[in-house]
Amino acid sequence: MKSMNNLHKKLSAAFFFAFIGLIPVISLIVMPKEAVVFSEIENRYLARFPQLSVETVLNNEFMKGFEDWADDRVVGRVEWIKLRNNLELALNKTEISGVFITDERLMQIWAKPDYDSIDKTLNAVNSFAERHSETPVYFMLAPTSLGIYADTLPPSAPVNSQRDFIKYCYEYLAEVTPIDVATPLEEHREHYIYYRTDHHMTSLGSYISYTAAAPILGERPLEMGRFNIENVSNSFLGTLYSLTLNDRVTPDVISVYTLSDGDPAVTVTKNDGPEVEAHPGLYFEEFLEVKDKYSYFLGPNSPLVEITSDSATTEKRLLLFKDSYAHSLVPFLAKNYKHITMVDMRYINSSYRRLFNVEDYDAVLFVYNVITFSEDTGLLKLNAGR
Repeated sequence: MKSMNNLHKKLSAAFFFAFIGLIPVISLIVMPKEAVVFSEIENRYLARFPQLSVETVLNNEFMKGFEDWADDRVVGRVEWIKLRNNLELALNKTEISGVFITDERLMQIWAKPDYDSIDKTLNAVNSFAERHSETPVYFMLAPTSLGIYADTLPPSAPVNSQRDFIKYCYEYLAEVTPIDVATPLEEHREHYIYYRTDHHMTSLGSYISYTAAAPILGERPLEMGRFNIENVSNSFLGTLYSLTLNDRVTPDVISVYTLSDGDPAVTVTKNDGPEVEAHPGLYFEEFLEVKDKYSYFLGPNSPLVEITSDSATTEKRLLLFKDSYAHSLVPFLAKNYKHITMVDMRYINSSYRRLFNVEDYDAVLFVYNVITFSEDTGLLKLNAGR
Protein backbone atom coordinates (compact mmCIF):
# COMPACT_ATOMS: atom_id res chain seq x y z
CA MET A 1 0.00 0.00 0.00
CA LYS A 2 2.84 2.34 0.92
CA SER A 3 4.58 1.64 -2.40
CA MET A 4 1.34 2.47 -4.25
CA ASN A 5 1.13 5.83 -2.46
CA ASN A 6 4.74 6.61 -3.33
CA LEU A 7 4.08 5.69 -6.96
CA HIS A 8 1.01 7.93 -7.02
CA LYS A 9 3.01 10.86 -5.62
CA LYS A 10 5.77 10.33 -8.18
CA LEU A 11 3.28 10.15 -11.05
CA SER A 12 1.51 13.29 -9.83
CA ALA A 13 4.79 15.18 -9.57
CA ALA A 14 5.87 13.98 -13.01
CA PHE A 15 2.55 15.07 -14.51
CA PHE A 16 2.83 18.51 -12.86
CA PHE A 17 6.34 19.20 -14.11
CA ALA A 18 5.50 17.84 -17.56
CA PHE A 19 2.52 20.23 -17.70
CA ILE A 20 4.69 23.17 -16.61
CA GLY A 21 7.27 22.22 -19.22
CA LEU A 22 4.65 22.06 -21.97
CA ILE A 23 3.37 25.60 -21.35
CA PRO A 24 6.15 27.31 -23.37
CA VAL A 25 5.73 24.76 -26.18
CA ILE A 26 1.97 25.30 -26.33
CA SER A 27 2.52 29.05 -26.26
CA LEU A 28 4.89 28.91 -29.22
CA ILE A 29 2.35 26.90 -31.20
CA VAL A 30 -0.79 28.93 -30.52
CA MET A 31 0.52 32.51 -30.34
CA PRO A 32 1.58 34.42 -33.45
CA LYS A 33 5.00 36.00 -33.72
CA GLU A 34 3.98 38.51 -36.39
CA ALA A 35 2.36 41.88 -35.70
CA VAL A 36 2.39 43.88 -32.52
CA VAL A 37 -0.33 42.56 -30.23
CA PHE A 38 -1.97 44.94 -27.77
CA SER A 39 -2.91 43.60 -24.34
CA GLU A 40 -6.04 45.56 -23.51
CA ILE A 41 -6.25 44.27 -19.94
CA GLU A 42 -2.66 45.43 -19.26
CA ASN A 43 -3.05 48.54 -21.43
CA ARG A 44 0.23 47.98 -23.24
CA TYR A 45 1.73 46.52 -26.40
CA LEU A 46 3.32 43.09 -26.07
CA ALA A 47 6.97 42.59 -27.01
CA ARG A 48 7.78 42.22 -30.71
CA PHE A 49 9.40 39.09 -32.08
CA PRO A 50 13.12 40.03 -32.24
CA GLN A 51 15.09 40.45 -35.41
CA LEU A 52 17.23 37.41 -36.15
CA SER A 53 20.73 38.10 -37.47
CA VAL A 54 24.31 37.11 -36.78
CA GLU A 55 24.84 40.39 -34.95
CA THR A 56 21.76 40.07 -32.68
CA VAL A 57 22.71 36.48 -31.84
CA LEU A 58 26.30 37.38 -30.98
CA ASN A 59 25.39 40.37 -28.82
CA ASN A 60 22.61 38.39 -27.11
CA GLU A 61 19.89 40.87 -28.21
CA PHE A 62 17.98 38.09 -29.98
CA MET A 63 17.80 35.82 -26.93
CA LYS A 64 16.80 38.66 -24.64
CA GLY A 65 14.13 39.81 -27.11
CA PHE A 66 12.94 36.24 -27.59
CA GLU A 67 12.57 35.78 -23.83
CA ASP A 68 10.50 38.98 -23.59
CA TRP A 69 8.37 37.90 -26.55
CA ALA A 70 7.86 34.39 -25.12
CA ASP A 71 7.04 35.72 -21.64
CA ASP A 72 4.36 37.96 -23.12
CA ARG A 73 2.73 35.03 -24.90
CA VAL A 74 2.67 32.27 -22.29
CA VAL A 75 -0.70 30.52 -22.39
CA GLY A 76 -2.81 31.71 -19.48
CA ARG A 77 -0.29 34.48 -18.78
CA VAL A 78 -2.80 36.86 -17.17
CA GLU A 79 -4.07 34.11 -14.86
CA TRP A 80 -0.49 33.26 -13.86
CA ILE A 81 0.20 36.92 -13.03
CA LYS A 82 -2.98 37.11 -10.94
CA LEU A 83 -2.02 33.92 -9.10
CA ARG A 84 1.47 35.24 -8.36
CA ASN A 85 0.12 38.59 -7.16
CA ASN A 86 -2.51 36.92 -4.97
CA LEU A 87 0.19 34.77 -3.36
CA GLU A 88 2.23 37.90 -2.62
CA LEU A 89 -0.83 39.57 -1.07
CA ALA A 90 -1.44 36.47 1.02
CA LEU A 91 2.09 36.99 2.40
CA ASN A 92 1.00 40.49 3.49
CA LYS A 93 2.83 42.32 0.73
CA THR A 94 1.26 45.77 0.21
CA GLU A 95 3.06 46.81 -2.98
CA ILE A 96 3.01 45.25 -6.44
CA SER A 97 4.40 46.75 -9.65
CA GLY A 98 4.71 50.25 -8.22
CA VAL A 99 1.21 50.25 -6.72
CA PHE A 100 0.09 50.20 -3.08
CA ILE A 101 -2.82 47.80 -2.57
CA THR A 102 -5.44 48.20 0.14
CA ASP A 103 -8.88 46.65 0.51
CA GLU A 104 -10.50 49.90 -0.68
CA ARG A 105 -8.26 51.15 -3.48
CA LEU A 106 -5.07 50.97 -5.51
CA MET A 107 -2.64 53.89 -5.16
CA GLN A 108 0.28 54.75 -7.40
CA ILE A 109 3.58 54.80 -5.49
CA TRP A 110 5.47 58.07 -5.68
CA ALA A 111 9.25 57.95 -5.57
CA LYS A 112 11.15 60.67 -3.72
CA PRO A 113 11.26 63.62 -6.14
CA ASP A 114 14.49 64.92 -7.64
CA TYR A 115 14.35 68.55 -6.53
CA ASP A 116 17.16 69.63 -8.87
CA SER A 117 14.99 68.48 -11.78
CA ILE A 118 11.87 70.00 -10.21
CA ASP A 119 13.57 73.37 -9.86
CA LYS A 120 14.40 73.38 -13.57
CA THR A 121 10.77 72.73 -14.45
CA LEU A 122 9.55 75.42 -12.06
CA ASN A 123 12.09 77.86 -13.52
CA ALA A 124 10.68 77.12 -16.98
CA VAL A 125 7.17 77.97 -15.75
CA ASN A 126 8.45 81.16 -14.10
CA SER A 127 10.25 82.18 -17.28
CA PHE A 128 7.11 81.55 -19.31
CA ALA A 129 5.07 83.77 -16.96
CA GLU A 130 7.68 86.54 -17.18
CA ARG A 131 7.69 86.45 -20.98
CA HIS A 132 3.90 86.75 -21.06
CA SER A 133 3.40 89.07 -18.11
CA GLU A 134 0.30 90.69 -19.67
CA THR A 135 -1.59 87.38 -19.45
CA PRO A 136 -2.33 86.02 -15.95
CA VAL A 137 -0.87 82.57 -15.29
CA TYR A 138 -2.34 80.08 -12.80
CA PHE A 139 -1.10 76.73 -11.54
CA MET A 140 -3.14 73.80 -10.20
CA LEU A 141 -1.06 70.96 -8.75
CA ALA A 142 -3.43 68.19 -7.71
CA PRO A 143 -2.61 65.44 -5.23
CA THR A 144 -3.11 61.86 -6.36
CA SER A 145 -5.15 59.48 -4.21
CA LEU A 146 -1.92 58.64 -2.35
CA GLY A 147 -1.75 62.25 -1.20
CA ILE A 148 -5.24 61.98 0.32
CA TYR A 149 -5.33 58.41 1.64
CA ALA A 150 -1.72 57.73 2.67
CA ASP A 151 -2.91 57.28 6.25
CA THR A 152 -4.71 54.07 5.24
CA LEU A 153 -1.37 52.37 4.52
CA PRO A 154 0.76 50.52 7.09
CA PRO A 155 3.09 52.87 9.04
CA SER A 156 6.09 51.16 7.43
CA ALA A 157 4.98 52.04 3.88
CA PRO A 158 7.42 54.51 2.27
CA VAL A 159 5.29 57.57 1.52
CA ASN A 160 6.50 61.06 0.63
CA SER A 161 4.32 64.02 1.61
CA GLN A 162 2.51 65.39 -1.42
CA ARG A 163 1.27 68.33 0.67
CA ASP A 164 4.87 69.37 1.37
CA PHE A 165 5.75 68.99 -2.31
CA ILE A 166 2.83 71.16 -3.42
CA LYS A 167 3.78 73.80 -0.84
CA TYR A 168 7.38 73.77 -2.10
CA CYS A 169 6.31 74.23 -5.71
CA TYR A 170 3.83 77.00 -4.95
CA GLU A 171 6.40 78.94 -2.92
CA TYR A 172 8.94 78.59 -5.76
CA LEU A 173 6.61 79.99 -8.41
CA ALA A 174 6.94 83.76 -8.75
CA GLU A 175 4.56 85.50 -11.17
CA VAL A 176 2.15 82.58 -11.06
CA THR A 177 -1.05 82.30 -8.99
CA PRO A 178 -1.40 78.92 -7.22
CA ILE A 179 -4.75 77.15 -6.92
CA ASP A 180 -5.22 74.99 -3.83
CA VAL A 181 -7.29 71.91 -4.62
CA ALA A 182 -5.65 69.65 -2.01
CA THR A 183 -7.58 71.24 0.85
CA PRO A 184 -11.10 70.84 -0.62
CA LEU A 185 -10.26 67.32 -1.80
CA GLU A 186 -9.12 66.37 1.69
CA GLU A 187 -12.32 67.84 3.10
CA HIS A 188 -14.30 65.51 0.81
CA ARG A 189 -12.12 62.41 1.30
CA GLU A 190 -15.10 60.36 2.49
CA HIS A 191 -16.73 60.83 -0.90
CA TYR A 192 -15.95 59.12 -4.22
CA ILE A 193 -13.35 61.64 -5.45
CA TYR A 194 -10.72 59.24 -6.85
CA TYR A 195 -11.14 56.08 -8.87
CA ARG A 196 -10.28 52.91 -6.97
CA THR A 197 -8.46 51.20 -9.86
CA ASP A 198 -7.12 54.22 -11.74
CA HIS A 199 -4.80 57.15 -10.98
CA HIS A 200 -7.27 59.88 -12.02
CA MET A 201 -9.86 61.85 -10.08
CA THR A 202 -13.51 60.96 -10.61
CA SER A 203 -15.95 63.47 -12.06
CA LEU A 204 -16.88 64.47 -8.50
CA GLY A 205 -13.22 65.07 -7.65
CA SER A 206 -12.89 67.15 -10.80
CA TYR A 207 -16.03 69.13 -9.94
CA ILE A 208 -14.63 69.90 -6.47
CA SER A 209 -11.38 71.04 -8.09
CA TYR A 210 -13.36 73.18 -10.56
CA THR A 211 -15.29 74.93 -7.79
CA ALA A 212 -11.97 75.72 -6.07
CA ALA A 213 -10.33 76.98 -9.27
CA ALA A 214 -13.11 79.03 -10.89
CA PRO A 215 -13.23 81.90 -8.33
CA ILE A 216 -9.43 82.27 -8.45
CA LEU A 217 -9.64 82.37 -12.25
CA GLY A 218 -12.25 85.11 -11.90
CA GLU A 219 -15.17 82.92 -12.93
CA ARG A 220 -18.33 81.84 -11.16
CA PRO A 221 -18.57 78.06 -10.78
CA LEU A 222 -21.84 76.40 -11.67
CA GLU A 223 -23.70 75.02 -8.65
CA MET A 224 -24.04 71.27 -8.21
CA GLY A 225 -27.83 71.60 -8.31
CA ARG A 226 -27.69 72.65 -11.95
CA PHE A 227 -26.31 69.30 -13.07
CA ASN A 228 -27.85 65.98 -13.94
CA ILE A 229 -25.47 63.15 -13.02
CA GLU A 230 -25.53 59.97 -15.10
CA ASN A 231 -23.45 56.84 -14.53
CA VAL A 232 -22.25 55.77 -17.97
CA SER A 233 -20.16 52.78 -16.86
CA ASN A 234 -19.84 50.65 -13.72
CA SER A 235 -17.07 48.37 -14.99
CA PHE A 236 -14.06 50.66 -15.33
CA LEU A 237 -10.74 48.96 -14.54
CA GLY A 238 -8.05 51.62 -14.84
CA THR A 239 -4.31 52.06 -15.14
CA LEU A 240 -3.50 50.76 -11.65
CA TYR A 241 -5.53 47.63 -12.25
CA SER A 242 -3.51 47.09 -15.44
CA LEU A 243 -0.31 47.11 -13.38
CA THR A 244 -1.57 44.74 -10.67
CA LEU A 245 -4.46 42.75 -12.22
CA ASN A 246 -5.92 42.88 -8.71
CA ASP A 247 -9.55 41.76 -8.68
CA ARG A 248 -10.13 42.39 -4.98
CA VAL A 249 -10.87 46.09 -5.53
CA THR A 250 -14.35 46.97 -6.81
CA PRO A 251 -14.47 48.19 -10.43
CA ASP A 252 -15.06 51.90 -10.87
CA VAL A 253 -18.08 53.93 -11.92
CA ILE A 254 -17.72 56.67 -14.52
CA SER A 255 -20.20 59.53 -14.20
CA VAL A 256 -20.96 62.43 -16.50
CA TYR A 257 -22.32 65.81 -15.35
CA THR A 258 -24.63 67.57 -17.81
CA LEU A 259 -26.63 70.74 -17.27
CA SER A 260 -30.28 70.07 -16.51
CA ASP A 261 -31.30 72.90 -18.84
CA GLY A 262 -29.08 71.61 -21.64
CA ASP A 263 -25.34 71.59 -22.23
CA PRO A 264 -23.84 74.07 -24.70
CA ALA A 265 -22.90 72.63 -28.05
CA VAL A 266 -19.17 71.96 -28.02
CA THR A 267 -16.73 71.05 -30.78
CA VAL A 268 -13.49 69.28 -29.90
CA THR A 269 -10.74 69.47 -32.52
CA LYS A 270 -7.79 67.16 -31.89
CA ASN A 271 -4.50 67.87 -33.62
CA ASP A 272 -2.30 64.78 -33.69
CA GLY A 273 0.38 66.07 -36.03
CA PRO A 274 -0.62 65.51 -39.65
CA GLU A 275 -4.15 64.49 -38.64
CA VAL A 276 -6.76 66.98 -37.45
CA GLU A 277 -10.08 65.53 -36.29
CA ALA A 278 -13.20 67.44 -35.25
CA HIS A 279 -15.55 65.74 -32.81
CA PRO A 280 -19.03 66.90 -31.80
CA GLY A 281 -19.08 67.02 -28.01
CA LEU A 282 -16.72 66.50 -25.09
CA TYR A 283 -17.38 62.80 -24.66
CA PHE A 284 -16.09 59.96 -26.84
CA GLU A 285 -18.64 57.25 -26.16
CA GLU A 286 -16.84 54.55 -28.12
CA PHE A 287 -14.29 54.29 -25.31
CA LEU A 288 -16.95 53.06 -22.90
CA GLU A 289 -16.87 49.79 -24.86
CA VAL A 290 -13.14 49.17 -24.33
CA LYS A 291 -10.85 49.00 -21.33
CA ASP A 292 -9.48 52.54 -21.66
CA LYS A 293 -12.74 54.05 -20.46
CA TYR A 294 -11.16 57.22 -19.07
CA SER A 295 -10.65 58.32 -22.68
CA TYR A 296 -14.41 58.85 -22.71
CA PHE A 297 -13.38 62.31 -21.52
CA LEU A 298 -11.99 64.13 -24.58
CA GLY A 299 -10.43 61.01 -26.09
CA PRO A 300 -6.79 59.89 -25.69
CA ASN A 301 -3.98 62.36 -25.07
CA SER A 302 -3.18 64.61 -28.03
CA PRO A 303 -0.50 67.28 -28.46
CA LEU A 304 -3.04 70.04 -29.14
CA VAL A 305 -6.80 70.14 -28.62
CA GLU A 306 -9.14 73.06 -29.39
CA ILE A 307 -12.48 73.17 -27.54
CA THR A 308 -15.12 75.65 -28.69
CA SER A 309 -18.45 76.20 -26.91
CA ASP A 310 -21.37 78.01 -28.53
CA SER A 311 -22.95 79.25 -25.29
CA ALA A 312 -20.44 79.47 -22.45
CA THR A 313 -21.06 81.93 -19.63
CA THR A 314 -18.26 84.18 -20.99
CA GLU A 315 -16.50 84.95 -24.26
CA LYS A 316 -13.12 84.29 -22.66
CA ARG A 317 -10.33 82.10 -24.00
CA LEU A 318 -8.25 79.80 -21.79
CA LEU A 319 -4.83 78.33 -22.62
CA LEU A 320 -4.38 75.09 -20.68
CA PHE A 321 -1.07 73.24 -20.26
CA LYS A 322 -1.91 69.86 -18.82
CA ASP A 323 -1.58 66.17 -18.17
CA SER A 324 -4.56 63.81 -18.35
CA TYR A 325 -5.94 65.02 -15.00
CA ALA A 326 -7.40 67.92 -16.97
CA HIS A 327 -9.57 65.69 -19.14
CA SER A 328 -12.37 65.26 -16.61
CA LEU A 329 -11.92 68.87 -15.42
CA VAL A 330 -12.32 70.56 -18.81
CA PRO A 331 -16.02 69.61 -19.23
CA PHE A 332 -16.69 71.94 -16.27
CA LEU A 333 -14.35 74.70 -17.44
CA ALA A 334 -15.97 74.57 -20.88
CA LYS A 335 -19.17 75.87 -19.27
CA ASN A 336 -17.33 79.13 -18.47
CA TYR A 337 -14.93 79.57 -21.39
CA LYS A 338 -15.89 80.14 -25.01
CA HIS A 339 -12.63 78.61 -26.20
CA ILE A 340 -10.05 76.37 -24.51
CA THR A 341 -6.76 75.30 -26.07
CA MET A 342 -5.29 72.22 -24.35
CA VAL A 343 -1.56 71.64 -24.77
CA ASP A 344 0.28 68.49 -23.71
CA MET A 345 3.97 69.38 -23.78
CA ARG A 346 4.94 65.72 -23.58
CA TYR A 347 4.01 65.46 -27.26
CA ILE A 348 5.16 68.88 -28.50
CA ASN A 349 8.54 68.87 -30.25
CA SER A 350 8.73 72.47 -31.43
CA SER A 351 8.32 75.90 -29.90
CA TYR A 352 4.80 76.56 -28.63
CA ARG A 353 5.01 79.95 -30.37
CA ARG A 354 4.53 78.15 -33.69
CA LEU A 355 1.21 76.75 -32.48
CA PHE A 356 -0.54 79.70 -30.82
CA ASN A 357 -0.12 83.25 -29.57
CA VAL A 358 -0.31 83.38 -25.77
CA GLU A 359 -1.53 86.97 -25.84
CA ASP A 360 -4.69 85.83 -27.62
CA TYR A 361 -5.89 84.24 -24.37
CA ASP A 362 -7.44 85.76 -21.27
CA ALA A 363 -5.66 83.37 -18.91
CA VAL A 364 -3.13 80.53 -18.83
CA LEU A 365 -3.72 77.54 -16.53
CA PHE A 366 -1.33 74.69 -15.75
CA VAL A 367 -3.07 71.52 -14.51
CA TYR A 368 -0.92 68.59 -13.38
CA ASN A 369 -1.04 65.87 -10.77
CA VAL A 370 1.87 65.64 -8.35
CA ILE A 371 3.38 62.45 -9.73
CA THR A 372 3.30 63.43 -13.40
CA PHE A 373 4.64 66.91 -12.67
CA SER A 374 7.51 65.57 -10.55
CA GLU A 375 8.58 62.97 -13.13
CA ASP A 376 7.90 64.59 -16.52
CA THR A 377 10.30 67.05 -18.16
CA GLY A 378 8.00 68.19 -20.96
CA LEU A 379 7.54 71.68 -19.53
CA LEU A 380 11.26 72.34 -20.00
CA LYS A 381 10.34 72.75 -23.67
CA LEU A 382 8.56 75.99 -22.76
CA ASN A 383 12.02 77.56 -23.16
CA ALA A 384 12.52 76.10 -26.64
CA GLY A 385 12.91 78.75 -29.31
CA ARG A 386 12.36 81.64 -26.94
